[in-house]
Amino acid sequence: MAVTRTSVTKGKAKPKARANSKIPMGSAELAETIARRLMSRVTGHATGEIDIIDAIKEDHKPLKELLKIMKGEKETFAQKKAAFEKFGPTLVAHAKPEEKTWYTDMKSTSDLKIEGLEGDIEHQIADQLCDELKRTTSRDVFMAKVKVLAELVEHHIKEEENEMLPDFKKNSTSDERYELGAKYLKLRAAYLTH
Repeated sequence: MAVTRTSVTKGKAKPKARANSKIPMGSAELAETIARRLMSRVTGHATGEIDIIDAIKEDHKPLKELLKIMKGEKETFAQKKAAFEKFGPTLVAHAKPEEKTWYTDMKSTSDLKIEGLEGDIEHQIADQLCDELKRTTSRDVFMAKVKVLAELVEHHIKEEENEMLPDFKKNSTSDERYELGAKYLKLRAAYLTH
């Protein structure tokens, strides 16, 4: 069966921020918005069919919004704390399915194995920082760690989008990417419901 790629509609509305707040919508609302965006891009395909590259890039968008707050110079402790509380579950719902689909596939390909391993290690470091932040009681230490976490994840996302995803596209077929996309969305949905 030949897979036809759908075009990506530019200019889609971003999740609206809450009134008088720099924090995007709640985790459940954010998850629903992401799911709607992803599924709106698969018109013409069976439910759940999306290129994993498109799914990953779409999932990066809410993370990037939260990262801006977490590393911002003018944001208050309360704003950063609230952003981090949304960031943690959003990151897990993105990173764990990514590890179990895309990274697993990359590590089975000799040309992409090192990139897949690097991605796993960066995820582990982000997980460790998230765990430390949950236990941090000092405001100053929290402010420092949340900025480091934001910068680490921001760098990781840029590396994925500018290097890893293009390399993966060169070394995979569209059928393989759509198959991984379906697995990714299924796993992601499971993480979002927890």
